[in-house]
Amino acid sequence: MSNPVAVLSTASVESARVIVANRGLLAAITRVELQKKYAGSVLGLGWVFLQPALLLSVYLFIYLVVFQVRFPGFSTFDYVLYVFCGLVPYFGFMEALTTGGLSIRQNIHLVKNVMLPIELVPVRAVLVGMMSQFVSLAIVLLMLAASGKLTPHVLWLPLVVVLQVLLLIGLTWILSSLTVALPDVTYFVNLFVFLLMFLSPIGFKPDMVPANFQWVIYLNPVYYMIEAYRDSMLNGTWPDLFDFTVYAAGSLGAFAAGAAFFRAFKGVLVDYE
Repeated sequence: MSNPVAVLSTASVESARVIVANRGLLAAITRVELQKKYAGSVLGLGWVFLQPALLLSVYLFIYLVVFQVRFPGFSTFDYVLYVFCGLVPYFGFMEALTTGGLSIRQNIHLVKNVMLPIELVPVRAVLVGMMSQFVSLAIVLLMLAASGKLTPHVLWLPLVVVLQVLLLIGLTWILSSLTVALPDVTYFVNLFVFLLMFLSPIGFKPDMVPANFQWVIYLNPVYYMIEAYRDSMLNGTWPDLFDFTVYAAGSLGAFAAGAAFFRAFKGVLVDYE
């Protein structure tokens, strides 16, 4: 019987090697897919900026105006930054999963394409889905710098982003494989990711949740991702050791599990072509 750890390790290393070896091709097909996504629209790539701005505005309206949430010692601008640092990575998470889940099913004709490794299709979907997040992160960093709140701890941010990308690639490899055989998986994922937005501490702090229900927050994997972003950008502190360990282990574990699952499923993809 194969050693599960060895299987996961081998799959993750081989999949990472495919991505690195084809990085030029991946960049090209991602650029083409991004252009195709907004082709025909009046604003074109302007939606990369406009869509997250509109979503952020709606979220702030709900929490600032409707719920009138206020944190002691926080100005309105501080609260806006708090929300942005949580909502921006969440939108990247949501967009990548909801579009990536259908990536193989929508490109099933590429299964036998020897020029494009099929593993790159979900990776492309993740990168395209996160493009608005990358743009929004740059805007948030400019806001932090302009307000004098940017600290050297932002040097942790690239690692936080890389871990998120690995997490999403692993999850997307699994979901895109399952969706080929079970299309209904997409509907469950969309609903689940939508519900996570309200269960994640984006517009509120975990200690604002009644003690009896705080376990819901800590079982939410998005919580650890958001806290890593806030620690690196907003809080001016080194990442909490426990939270960051959970985030890093979850991201690397998801990537390894996704790589192993996708490699095992590739052999039967041709049956669905």
